[in-house]
Amino acid sequence: MGPQALRLSPKKKAAPRGRAEPAVREVLNSLRRIVRSLRVASRTAEQRVGLSGAQLFVLQCLARQSPCSVNELAARTATDQSSVSVVVSRLVTAGHVRRAVSKSDRRRVELSLTRSGKALLGSAPEVAQERLLVALEQLSVQDLRDLSRILAEVVELAEASTLAPALFFEEAPALAPAKGPRRGA
Repeated sequence: MGPQALRLSPKKKAAPRGRAEPAVREVLNSLRRIVRSLRVASRTAEQRVGLSGAQLFVLQCLARQSPCSVNELAARTATDQSSVSVVVSRLVTAGHVRRAVSKSDRRRVELSLTRSGKALLGSAPEVAQERLLVALEQLSVQDLRDLSRILAEVVELAEASTLAPALFFEEAPALAPAKGPRRGA
């Protein structure tokens, strides 16, 4: 079977297949540049300080304002609570972030940098996610809405809407090996 055809609404006409329209190529090249910038920055962070770009981005957000809750941190990183929570857990395990119950509200858990987290930031490279956020914030509200709507449509047409929107280049936890004897061994 060949590739599944993308579903278009009746009012929209698809670009001709076979030869990419210049506008399609320009859009793909822009996406490639953004993804490459994020990937290069993440690799640099891993080489220089041993953290992913997403982890470094979270540390830098905490350095600007902490203590804060996971929900507040999610808002600052422009992602959802579950995505930032995974990154925070890794940083807590590594000893770079501390979780503590708030003294003023016992129901609130606050996040803050530890000494090692602050020390890492001293030698950390620039974070590409921050540059991307700053660039997006420079767009008009209408341009942001248009971009959001168009990208959401592309995601839907590319059948990628079921994928969780994790922080850039933050790998999912590795699967634990199955326990018990293997059959046929």
